[in-house]
Amino acid sequence: MEISKALKNTSKGSLTYDRRPPSKEFFEHCSPPPTISKRFDNSPNNRLTDHALHKHRKGSIPDSASESSYDNVVQLTIKTDCSSPRTVEIVSPTSPIEIVSPTLKKTIIPVSPEYTKSILAVKEYEHSLDKAIKVKVYNKQQRFTEHTKKLQNEAENKLSVLQRNQQNKAEEQQQETELQFMQQTIELQEKQRKLKEDHREHAQMLQKKHEKLKEEIKRKEKERQERIQIAQTIRNDIATLLERLKTMYEQFTPKDRLPESLKKALNLVNNKLAEVSQMASRDVDTNEVVKMTEILKLCLNAYEYMRKEYDELTKKIKEEQAKEEAEKKARAEIEAKARAEAAAAAAKVTVVPPTPGVPSTPLATSTPAPSSTSRPTAEAVLRCVDENAFTQYTNLQVLIKKAEEESKTLFNNPQMKKMKFDIQKSINTPINNISPVSGDHLNDQLTRLLTLLAGGTVDLSGRRFSLSGCPQALPFCKYLIAKMIVKKGEEQVSALHSSAFAIAAVTVGLLAEHPDILFMLLGHFHQLCPYTVPYHISKTDGQSREDFYKALGYKYDSEGNAEKQDQFLKRMSGLMRLYASVMVAHPPRGPNPYGTEHAWEWLSMVMNIEPLPDITATMTFDLLEVTGHALYRDYRKQFVKLLHVLAKEFFPKLKRMASPSGGGPISRLEDFLQNSLRKNGNIRPPEGLLNQHFWMT
Repeated sequence: MEISKALKNTSKGSLTYDRRPPSKEFFEHCSPPPTISKRFDNSPNNRLTDHALHKHRKGSIPDSASESSYDNVVQLTIKTDCSSPRTVEIVSPTSPIEIVSPTLKKTIIPVSPEYTKSILAVKEYEHSLDKAIKVKVYNKQQRFTEHTKKLQNEAENKLSVLQRNQQNKAEEQQQETELQFMQQTIELQEKQRKLKEDHREHAQMLQKKHEKLKEEIKRKEKERQERIQIAQTIRNDIATLLERLKTMYEQFTPKDRLPESLKKALNLVNNKLAEVSQMASRDVDTNEVVKMTEILKLCLNAYEYMRKEYDELTKKIKEEQAKEEAEKKARAEIEAKARAEAAAAAAKVTVVPPTPGVPSTPLATSTPAPSSTSRPTAEAVLRCVDENAFTQYTNLQVLIKKAEEESKTLFNNPQMKKMKFDIQKSINTPINNISPVSGDHLNDQLTRLLTLLAGGTVDLSGRRFSLSGCPQALPFCKYLIAKMIVKKGEEQVSALHSSAFAIAAVTVGLLAEHPDILFMLLGHFHQLCPYTVPYHISKTDGQSREDFYKALGYKYDSEGNAEKQDQFLKRMSGLMRLYASVMVAHPPRGPNPYGTEHAWEWLSMVMNIEPLPDITATMTFDLLEVTGHALYRDYRKQFVKLLHVLAKEFFPKLKRMASPSGGGPISRLEDFLQNSLRKNGNIRPPEGLLNQHFWMT
């Protein structure tokens, strides 16, 4: 600095000045001390007026001032409010102050001797300012550095936190990915395990099916061999029958009295033998075995009939021959006696011999005449049952009695008792298991019965059983099946009406394959419940009260007491509902062999006979409730007309015949007829009815 250069020779306590005038740069860099402003106030004596400045600018102070005039001079540059600085010279207070014009190069200001001290103060002040400025700058730099470091640390911390967060997030994502991968791996392993398990189960199922198929093939092969054996047995039996018939034909004498029926039977058995031989020469199915069994039965019946007729005719011929021999012998004796008498009496008397061939007494018939009291009179029959229905009823009862006698004859042999027991068990088991669980369940029971009737093998308590060893037991099987089905009506259906439809479905399935069972079935229905005919049995002369009530269907206990009326009506209702259910049931295939036309016939016949109290109304209500929807479906307007006739003509008869305590059947029938006519005959199906599609469930 210029001030430092001017004061380089200054010692402690005194000041030595450079005599040379200060340079222009000195004045440019000098700053006025703060004491100057205090020393110069605003008084007129110290005021730098514009006039003084004007004089200074005009050069009132000469340029040739002596160097001594600079001893006590210090040049200052004072900044004013003007745009450019103005240079002034400060002189001693004793001297006048002159303001030099800016155009002058130098302005000399005289000062007092004490100014040196002011210069030192200025220097010290400048030094203190510089030091303060440096300290402030240093402090500012330190704060800036610290702030920069703080910002850098914060940035580094934030960056570190961000990196850690990103790393944590990446680790979490990796863990999540690994977890998902593990889960997917576990799921895939589970799927693989499940697939292996499914494959194993499928393989086991296929193995079981294969084994079952092999067993089925073996069973079918065994059944085929059994059918072939049965067919051969039947053929041999028919051939034996034919040989016996031929022997009978050859041994019969005289030939002119040989009955024509024997020749027809011989031809019939011969033809059937050819037919059976043709069927037995190939693999026969179950239907053919059944057909061959029926042929054998026909041939057996023909043989039995012809053998009986042959025996009777042979016996008759022998009796006639013996009678002729006796007559010849008698005639010979009479002739000998006559000749002796003639010889003794001189031949006066002529004896006329008896006419040959004329019996002395009439031949007695082996068939007794029917008793007039064995059945009701014709008038009584027409009043309580239809004539055609009565004829069918009597024929069916004869059929039932004949079947019972044949079964007794067949199983009188002690060796056949076990066979009878096995037949009863093989029939009772599927019939007792009939229930509307599913179509497969019903079909299983039906198949067991059909297999038994076809001569096939059925399971019986873990062992195999069939009728192949005793074809003569087939009629007994049909008789027993019909009996057990009808028995279900009074034991099961009477307590649970809806159970009738499952039993009826199996029944019509049997009738579709074996129509001859229908006669046995109707015979048992009519035997236990004659109202299914309909037959309102009347009391005959000499008939006891107990016999009459038993004929009506009542049951008696061991003490001879008849069952109560409500129990009787409940049991008869179960039988009628089962009988009616057969008319509306659906077989597995094809139409119903015993359809709703029989319900129409029953209603037509019951309206033409005299009703009985309570029971007629009960039977009519049960039949209409079970078959009404099917009658409306099949007959429409005709059925509606029939309902009108029932309501207007037949129901008043029932009401007049009602017993004092029998209002229930009458009121139920009346409500049913009114509701049906109100709906124009559209009767809803009964509860529990099984449709055609039930067999597929």
